[in-house]
Amino acid sequence: MISEWKMSSASGDGGGEFGVSINWLGEWFLVHGYQVVAVWLLVVAGKSVRMAAGWSYMRRMRREGLAAQAVWAGRMDVLSRRLGMRRAVKLVESALVRVPMVIGQLKPVIYVPLGLVNHLPAGEMEAVLLHELAHIRRYDYLVNMIQQAAECLLFFNPGFLWVSSLVREERENSCDDIAIAHTRDRVEFVRALVRFKEHSLRGMALAFPGDRRQLLNRVLRISRQENKTLSGKERLVLFVGCMVLLCLLAARAGTMKTEKNKKVAAIENVAVAPVQPELVSVLRAQQQVTENMEWVKAELDRLHQKKERPSQNDKRMKLNKDQVRRNQKQVGRNLAEAEREHEQVERDRQQAERDRVQADRDRVQADRDREQAERDRQEAEKERDRNREQAERDRQQAERARLQAGFNREQAELKRNRDELSRQKAVLDRLKGEHDRLVGLAEKAVVAEKAEVAEKAAILQIDKH
Repeated sequence: MISEWKMSSASGDGGGEFGVSINWLGEWFLVHGYQVVAVWLLVVAGKSVRMAAGWSYMRRMRREGLAAQAVWAGRMDVLSRRLGMRRAVKLVESALVRVPMVIGQLKPVIYVPLGLVNHLPAGEMEAVLLHELAHIRRYDYLVNMIQQAAECLLFFNPGFLWVSSLVREERENSCDDIAIAHTRDRVEFVRALVRFKEHSLRGMALAFPGDRRQLLNRVLRISRQENKTLSGKERLVLFVGCMVLLCLLAARAGTMKTEKNKKVAAIENVAVAPVQPELVSVLRAQQQVTENMEWVKAELDRLHQKKERPSQNDKRMKLNKDQVRRNQKQVGRNLAEAEREHEQVERDRQQAERDRVQADRDRVQADRDREQAERDRQEAEKERDRNREQAERDRQQAERARLQAGFNREQAELKRNRDELSRQKAVLDRLKGEHDRLVGLAEKAVVAEKAEVAEKAAILQIDKH
């Protein structure tokens, strides 16, 4: 009866085998639920630590940033009003960034690489600042935080990750369009993107947002003035995903119908043979056969003892023999069904063992990935520390150069003062010499005058005599 019930329930729906596979997958997840949740929590914890490290790095950027020049601060207010923004946006230079980025939403701050403001033309710098202001106006900072949290929790869903990457790409494209609409110069904006890309490559290769082809895709989209559509590969993947989803839904519906048919058949055949478990039904059938045999033996003994009503006893014996044969056939069928069930259980056990081995391999691979991520994070931290130390050395070198320039300026001032004193002393010496010469000339004139007076007096004396 059990085999007949299973055959009727399996033939009742065309998706029975696929439904069995879906049920088997669900049962596997129920059996290995703790391991699956443990792996999920491990990956989520790793991604959460990575997000926390990023937030810590942004807090460090807030502490070590340098305010931009007052000219650019006023220009930021003008650009904000052009975009219809009333919030004050601060422009900060930092040696910890390689490309412009926005941090904060209530009090937004735009960070640009240190010294790059003075090396870019004003038009290109304004185009980049308009792009970042567009992020602030669109609340992209909050959206990106929610998106990162969702990616952390749904990392196992390739469809969600694909849609998230498309959202991130379209976010940059939208900000590019806003910046170009206000600058009205596509070439200047593309040139600014290329300059920032070159600057990021001189620093960290991972600094520029997006993959390696994102800059090329953005430049092509801006130059061709057309939005990117789904590629053939993406359309194929989307179509296959939709088909798989429809098959899963159809299989689930078939499985629910099959389970309903099983319940109905179980209710109808509950008086003939119980379904769960199969081994209990086999034992009950054997017990029924044993009871029938004992009853037959008792009837035979009573027949031999009483010797009464032989025809009725023969009829009853014949009926009992027929019942015994039917019970033996039923026992054989139950034994065969139990054997098949045993083989199926063994196959399920072997499959579960293979799944467990695969889960162990996945766990080992996840541990390796986590260790690699930790090594990458440490390497990035070391690189960041080296860059910070290099920036600190450059700052100290610039400070020493400034001090040396001030010292040289003071030395030149002292030398100029000494030269001025020497010149004034020379002028005084010259004036003193001129004074002495004039005094000598005056004395000579006085002596000559006295000599002339004496000579005249002598002549007058001679004239008197």
